Amino acid sequence: MRRRGSIFLTAAVLCATGLAALPAGSATAGTPEPTESREVFSPDGTITPVKVPKQVEAPVAKADVKAAAAANVTAIQDTGPSASRFDMVIVGDGYTASQMGLLRQHAQAKWNEIAATAPWNKYRQSVNVWLVNVVSNQSGVDNDPVQGVNRDTALDMAFFCGGTPHLLCLNEAKAKSYAAQAPEVDAIVAVGNSTKYGGAGYPSLSTVAGGNPDSGRIAIHELGHSVGGLADEYYTPGTTYSGAEPQAPNVTTDPRGSKWASYLGQSTPDGGVIGAYQGGNYYERGIYRPSQDSLMRNINKEFNLLGLAAMNRAISSRIH
Repeated sequence: MRRRGSIFLTAAVLCATGLAALPAGSATAGTPEPTESREVFSPDGTITPVKVPKQVEAPVAKADVKAAAAANVTAIQDTGPSASRFDMVIVGDGYTASQMGLLRQHAQAKWNEIAATAPWNKYRQSVNVWLVNVVSNQSGVDNDPVQGVNRDTALDMAFFCGGTPHLLCLNEAKAKSYAAQAPEVDAIVAVGNSTKYGGAGYPSLSTVAGGNPDSGRIAIHELGHSVGGLADEYYTPGTTYSGAEPQAPNVTTDPRGSKWASYLGQSTPDGGVIGAYQGGNYYERGIYRPSQDSLMRNINKEFNLLGLAAMNRAISSRIH
């Protein structure tokens, strides 16, 4: 995939259909099958980590590579040469050839929601937004509206990943092969043809239900990871962190918060003031976050000052 120095730093949610099962013998008798931690997003904004079976993607078939190469790419907005712009790519799944207008409608709505949120609103006119018109054989996604409903789609999108109703997964490799058809790729959002609330985060992209008006906040949170390199600020009760100082700018082991000393005491857009609040990076104790409730802890909140600074640095670095 063509990518201009974009570093995707975290896998946030999901296992996917269209993935190969673990090879035989990967879990011996009496040994628990490997799992991965993923995020589950709720409409009230809260985020909960869950364990799902660890799976690996099957190689993308030649026919799928050929289909991706033939996909039409259009601009939702073209603000200038990619060499001096941030390039966001939107791909869709579960939209048939006659539903490309619906895909564009859903993609436009998600971009509008992202662009209205700080700091994206400041850079709106310096972001190229490319839509890859991914054509599926059938409309909709798997396990929607109920489990057991299967559809033939280009990216294998499905709800109920790991048995969790609102986790909307896909085949990441296929999605990246389609996104790579855009002029440049700095971030990827995949929209599914569904009105059910849901989404997910992968190392290279986020998924959202295209027809659900509330799911866009999931993508905004995930862009905090993939673009800004931000850590999550929520935690699991009863856990204690004992590792080294995290690299992410918005969590620290220092109870004084000296990592963000220049921000201490300042009012923050997500409410309250910047300080050192215990709990973050999935641990209740031994680690601290800058504010009580930011977008990296609750997707219905705004970025705190540290999050805004990280996003500003990341987005502006691609704009000349």
